[in-house]
Amino acid sequence: MMSAMDPPLQEMVYRSLKADYAAGVFSPGRRLDVQDIADRYRSSKTPAREALCRLMGEGLIEPHPDGGHRLSQYSGERLVQLYAWNMSLLMSLVHEVRLSALKRAIEEATPQNLQRTPVGISHAVGSIFLSLASATGNEFAILSVNNLNERLHYVRIGEIQNLRDAAKEIRILTNISVTDLQKSMRRRLEAYHMRRIEREKSALG
Repeated sequence: MMSAMDPPLQEMVYRSLKADYAAGVFSPGRRLDVQDIADRYRSSKTPAREALCRLMGEGLIEPHPDGGHRLSQYSGERLVQLYAWNMSLLMSLVHEVRLSALKRAIEEATPQNLQRTPVGISHAVGSIFLSLASATGNEFAILSVNNLNERLHYVRIGEIQNLRDAAKEIRILTNISVTDLQKSMRRRLEAYHMRRIEREKSALG
């Protein structure tokens, strides 16, 4: 019989938890209890606790005021800083990538059948950004952008007010029919993030 401390079981719970996180299963603010997670993935508390600790280390969840955990709350100045860092990193990566690699990265990330749901839009945006990082061949850039995508996943889901506008934004980000693709991509990335930064700053007053 597999023990609660068996690494494969811990990894299974972690991967299942991450898959549900990516699928948009969890609700911002809702308390995540260790026992509930253990019951959900049919494990004991120990592997459930280990999985939650790993997600907390990745910045995806944080302690809930009433005990347990909740999705990390990114808002206000904290969210502005996260957007600014994401923008700065992506723009610098685009500057380093060769034109042929940049074009290929955008083409590969362009969704053939965009899922017009908030979760689908979030994944599409994340895929574009991750493809830009992958084009550099820099494993640390890839890890950083992947983590930023995960941290911003529920923010991106929650910010969508109009699916048509969100889909249009995807089309703009993946348009390669321009004269200077690198310059255009940097401008698009800046515009994408500045819209969100300015909106958040406006909300702060």
